[in-house]
Amino acid sequence: MKLIEWKVVTGCERITPGCDNCPTYWEAEKNGWDYSPATQPAFLNDPLYNKMPSAYMVASGSDLFHESVPVEFIQAVFHAMTKASHHHFEVLTKRAERMEMVSNRYINWPANAVAGVGVEEARYKWRIDCLRNINARRMVSFGPMTGRIGKVDLTGIEGAGVVVETWGPNPRPVKQKWINEVNMQCKKQGVVMLCDSWLAQETG
Repeated sequence: MKLIEWKVVTGCERITPGCDNCPTYWEAEKNGWDYSPATQPAFLNDPLYNKMPSAYMVASGSDLFHESVPVEFIQAVFHAMTKASHHHFEVLTKRAERMEMVSNRYINWPANAVAGVGVEEARYKWRIDCLRNINARRMVSFGPMTGRIGKVDLTGIEGAGVVVETWGPNPRPVKQKWINEVNMQCKKQGVVMLCDSWLAQETG
């Protein structure tokens, strides 16, 4: 299944060390582009025009749940995902608290969408607790890993994957034992271990 970046939001803000080598940030910096978060309503219906079943990365290189993205726009994105039921959508955020709040008050996650959070190191494991409070299929991206994750509770999580940084000015090294520790816990807790986009893999 083809994997497509759906850039309904562009630009972002770096909020944790995991963002320091963000390729979209450095591309904008290199080219002198404005990196301020911005909604892109012109792209909202793109999945509806695409008749071939595909997997979409929602707001790739940005964050649909950035504080500056209006709830009404997030609702419009979810409306489009629901209508485009022949596609699959993956929504990943580091702003887990806002995703939890918006999900529980304003939107319903369709069956063809997966909610995910990024957890770069142990101090951000609380994002998984936010994710558990969302009525959706759930995944965790352990990366770009910037430190040891340690013991982690993956109750209610269907899939997880480790991301090793290979981009940016100075890619940060990851210890193999950190990866092995996550892999072992996923196996023990019955969580599918992912290598790339979950949706692209599981739908072939």
